[in-house]
Amino acid sequence: MADAVSEVRREAVKAAVVSSVVDAAVATLLANIAFRVVELPVQSSVSLGFLPRVDPAVSVHVAVPIALAVGLLVGVAEYLILMRVPPVEQFEAVNPSVAEALRTARDLVADEGNPNRDSRMSVALYDDVLSRLRESSSVELLPTRRIVGALLVALLLSAGSIQVAVSDIQFEGLAGDGGPAGEGLDQPDEETGLQNGSSILGDPEDVDAGSEQLNATVAGTGGSGDGPESSAAAYDSTGYGGDSAVESQRAGYLADDTLEEADLIRDYTLKIRENDDE
Repeated sequence: MADAVSEVRREAVKAAVVSSVVDAAVATLLANIAFRVVELPVQSSVSLGFLPRVDPAVSVHVAVPIALAVGLLVGVAEYLILMRVPPVEQFEAVNPSVAEALRTARDLVADEGNPNRDSRMSVALYDDVLSRLRESSSVELLPTRRIVGALLVALLLSAGSIQVAVSDIQFEGLAGDGGPAGEGLDQPDEETGLQNGSSILGDPEDVDAGSEQLNATVAGTGGSGDGPESSAAAYDSTGYGGDSAVESQRAGYLADDTLEEADLIRDYTLKIRENDDE
């Protein structure tokens, strides 16, 4: 009879564990999705280098350990809540046909000082309780409908977790002041043409005249040609020349080289010069 009571306790514990594990799985998957789509004020990945024989380069999303912690907390809390009622009393509640006989039998077994503990009537009671226990079922300890519903929800959340991980969907949450994630990223310019200068530089303002006087030297080019020598000399005569001469000349082509469409290039160059002279 003592072994039968112990078996009843084990069945009640198993039922509580199954219910707690299913709800913990649902909580883990739900937390994983929530912490993936909401931006957290921490690094997005966690290295697994602290585990034995794991390469430090291997990492997981920070939502994974947080979700596991949430699921573990939910599972332990639910198990403790379910086990507030003694396991044998839970079994008696779902099997009323054997409840009174089982309660009497286990009271006799627990009372070691009772002289009637091993009497003929007590033995007959034990045999009757054992017979009824063989016909009883511990399945009633499980909330079947709730567990089936939780499993379906867990299946949907599993598919959702995979989709969120692949699509990398994320909203700015705890790490920002609001608005969708990516609002601060560079956005493509809607206007590709030139804009008004005042919109770029701002409104014109008066500038105070300075008191320091500076002398500037402006010299004309020597000679009548437009060659590179005269251009370089004019550049140096302004007073801003460096140690080495700077050759500034118009774009052209070498006469010694044979180029395709040479006449077209020459006409184009002359046209540019005429426009500059005007």
